[in-house]
Amino acid sequence: MRGHAVAWLLWWVAMWWLFVLLAGDWNRIEWLGAACAATVGATVAEIARTTTRLRPGVPPGRLARVPSALAMVVVDFGILTVALGRSVVRRRVVRGRYVVRASPQPDASHRAWTTLVAGFSPNAYVVDFDAERGTVLLHDLVPNRGSESPA
Repeated sequence: MRGHAVAWLLWWVAMWWLFVLLAGDWNRIEWLGAACAATVGATVAEIARTTTRLRPGVPPGRLARVPSALAMVVVDFGILTVALGRSVVRRRVVRGRYVVRASPQPDASHRAWTTLVAGFSPNAYVVDFDAERGTVLLHDLVPNRGSESPA
């Protein structure tokens, strides 16, 4: 029972702060609204967590890739700026392409985390995983293996 109370409280605190952050106002009315929304949200989240018996978590080895994925955002912005500039000069739209890469992902949490981190890149994003074949389908606007690195 104590584990449910702690999890519920963590959900409540996170949802309260998210509400206040998104509301953008700091007064008692917003705090009360945040408390009501957080109470409902934390209850629903804890019921869902308990009934599905899922234990979501961040794969420890994947955290090391986040800094390089964030750095690639800057690189990809430069790549896309050049590509779009060429599009304007040549009057020809840059078309992306789909590529399939090997990417063995052991479970759904690894695939979800990889999709999230790979989504930081504006140049390449994950479209689908094929767990049976151990592949990932990506869309690249401008081919660059560095943009695909989280996947």
